[in-house]
Amino acid sequence: MTNGPVKTLVASRPSGRLKGEQALVPITKNMRALSSHAVVIALGFGALGVAALKLLGGADWTPLALFAAALIVTELVEDADRLRTREPSNFRTFRVASALHVAAAIVLGPWFAALLAGGAALAVRRLRDRSLGAVSFEAATLTLATLGGGYAFLAVGGHTGSIELLRDLGPVAALALVYLTVRTMLLQVVAAREAFQPDLAAGIGEAALGTAVALFATDRPWNLIALVPVALVVHLGYTRLARVRRETLQALETFANIVDERDSSTYQHSIRVARSVDRLARALGLPFSDIDRLRWAARLHDLGKVAVDASLLRKEGRLDGAEWAAMRRHPRLSARLMQSFEFAAGLARAVEFHHERFDGQGYYGIDGSVLPLASHFLIVADSFDAMTHDRPFRPALSREDALAELERNSGTQFHPTVAKAFVAVERDQDPITVLTNEEVAQLRDAAVPYRVPVIPTHQLRDRPELIAIAGVTLALVAAAFDQLELVFAGVAVGLVGLLLYVRRRTRVARFTQALLDAVGNAQSREGAFDQLTTVFERSCGATWSGLIDWEEDGLGGTVSRERGTDGPHLSVLTSWLVRQAESGEMLLSAGGFELQHDGVVVALPLRRENSALVGFLVLAIQTRLPAHAELALGEVADELALALANRPAAPVARRDPVLAAG
Repeated sequence: MTNGPVKTLVASRPSGRLKGEQALVPITKNMRALSSHAVVIALGFGALGVAALKLLGGADWTPLALFAAALIVTELVEDADRLRTREPSNFRTFRVASALHVAAAIVLGPWFAALLAGGAALAVRRLRDRSLGAVSFEAATLTLATLGGGYAFLAVGGHTGSIELLRDLGPVAALALVYLTVRTMLLQVVAAREAFQPDLAAGIGEAALGTAVALFATDRPWNLIALVPVALVVHLGYTRLARVRRETLQALETFANIVDERDSSTYQHSIRVARSVDRLARALGLPFSDIDRLRWAARLHDLGKVAVDASLLRKEGRLDGAEWAAMRRHPRLSARLMQSFEFAAGLARAVEFHHERFDGQGYYGIDGSVLPLASHFLIVADSFDAMTHDRPFRPALSREDALAELERNSGTQFHPTVAKAFVAVERDQDPITVLTNEEVAQLRDAAVPYRVPVIPTHQLRDRPELIAIAGVTLALVAAAFDQLELVFAGVAVGLVGLLLYVRRRTRVARFTQALLDAVGNAQSREGAFDQLTTVFERSCGATWSGLIDWEEDGLGGTVSRERGTDGPHLSVLTSWLVRQAESGEMLLSAGGFELQHDGVVVALPLRRENSALVGFLVLAIQTRLPAHAELALGEVADELALALANRPAAPVARRDPVLAAG
């Protein structure tokens, strides 16, 4: 069902209806999706029909046959996008078949290339026992994408059957852009209900390989045979990578099952929570990738309980302070474990906060307004499952009593919109009819996979050596084509890059010496911190600096010394450090979205001689740390660690609330 006025259409007369009476059936979202699929399939097959008619009018059969053979073989060996894996990540592959589509559009022209792209996909993928509808849609998509890309190539100045580097860079770029845009729009937005997120890196690679194939095949079509081993190697590489990812995820799932089975009261708990979250996300019409991420976050949310003594899980009475402190650590340990896996790291923050409350009175005292919405999904589903199953310290509630409890605590313990939608789903109601348009939009916009914002530490202006290398490369390539103007331009760019590199190294040397002087002139750990803080305030505009002593278990820390008043919230900062502590990065950085703090926060891990992590030097600055400061910190990290890593004998000034509870 949909919000607002309901459109209707005339349906056939069901049994028992008076003759001549028309049945009114609401047009649903699924009907509109089927209609979109039908339009794409009709357009694609119409294009295939036109291309087949053109083929009957005559063609150069040698390159046509060789491209057809290469596409069939490539489709057979590639793992393509034929199965939607339920992994919590965007794992897109480089496809040799797409490169062949680009090459065919250049060599054969748009119509014949579209015929081969759609025909090969339709024939080969149907042999994999897939549904005719899905295969038809994918074949139609590839037909339209190749056709559009081929005409873009011609429109920008390209010529069928001819290609020259430099001269045809524009037409090739137009071909690749249109092909990638159409393919992504139809496969991701129309078919999978995803956001429009084209994989530019893979697209550029496919276009580059396609251009290379076209260069070889323009005059000698038999060179296409050399592509078969390349397709096999690429396919085997991606197959092995996918297998490793799948086996790792299965191992984590087995780990989650073992955690659930440690106590009879939590047997299959994570499975039930995952099922509830999956059902809620589907009812709200979220994209498939978001549903998968939410489902896996629920499936793995209690991994950290492996470090909780089983006797605490089975204790019938109330937990004392130390026992509560041990129990409260498990969400952070879950996040720390998940952060170690690239495909699960995006879920770590949502999992870490699954015991928070909307009013900010949860385990770590973080206000509900700053939690990722995925956490609110987990909070509601986890609480509902806990209430409806026996625990050692209390009997289970009935489903209706548990739902009433969710409604009663909506807005205090639970996110009001998420709780309302969850209750509706559990009562077999459509949540779209219960929520307002604004509430539905809020959930659909915010319930996206959590992505850590990238702080650009390698921008082009901070990597002058890349500018120098690019200039030299341009000059060499231009010399090979007798383009003297480009040779001089490349030399000029190379010289500019070299000068910028020398300037940056000079600044790095000066800043490095300033840091070493600050540490060398200090008589104590506190003095070294104060001296370094002065340097960072003067050179980088630091508004807050903190020295964090890290706990041996890696699940929390204390602020032993700080300067400034504009620091991040301690609980949020500690949570971020827990997730990133074992990342192996020399310098950690995060933006305001990550830490709910204006500006950028930078943390330098402090390690002893035995590589044991014992603390962090944390800085809050208005903008990203300058490149020369990053390089200088990397060069003197060991010296700073020796000066700052010793634990103070006096009591700490401020403690993480979770540690204080123990």
